[in-house]
Amino acid sequence: MEEKKRTKAEYRSSLRSKKLIREALVRLMKEKPFEKITITDIVKEADINRGTFYAHFKDSGDVLESIREHIISELKSAFEGMTPDIALANPRPLLESVTEFIARDREYYRMMISIDRIRPLLLDCKYQAIDYLMTSTLAERIGQDDARKSRMVAFLDFIISASFDIYYDILSDKIPMTLEEAPEMLTRAIGMIVRPLSESIR
Repeated sequence: MEEKKRTKAEYRSSLRSKKLIREALVRLMKEKPFEKITITDIVKEADINRGTFYAHFKDSGDVLESIREHIISELKSAFEGMTPDIALANPRPLLESVTEFIARDREYYRMMISIDRIRPLLLDCKYQAIDYLMTSTLAERIGQDDARKSRMVAFLDFIISASFDIYYDILSDKIPMTLEEAPEMLTRAIGMIVRPLSESIR
């Protein structure tokens, strides 16, 4: 029992250290180019020792990859228990999950979207979501018709990009909407696009 408690405590400590390191790198990337950030900069900003850094990461590039993996992991959690068909038919629960994970660390994501070097990591998440939704019944109805498949990918790209841009604009204070209002508005907008598309593919 004691061993299990110690293992859980070590796991929590490891998660906390990784989070501190990721957040430190993001804060530093707001101040200077990624290539000029040293391990010393990161450990000082995170208020940890070098040993703790090297227990989790090889270098700053490894931390950047960890940021990408963490976002993807959070998005996969949002999709948990949800098939692509359910996500397309009623995206609200998925959008609420995405909203919740952004809201848990709002300032971190607000900082993140302002950094050019991190934007490609976010786009990678978008393409993974498109691949996931391309396994839906709606996409499978298209079969091997390349032209129709291309249109389906473009359609999914459109709704995911639009959703991403709404969250981006909310976090950037560019539109007068709260994070919590986004799921309802996006659900309505996506529904207006998905229904006609679904009918046209039948």
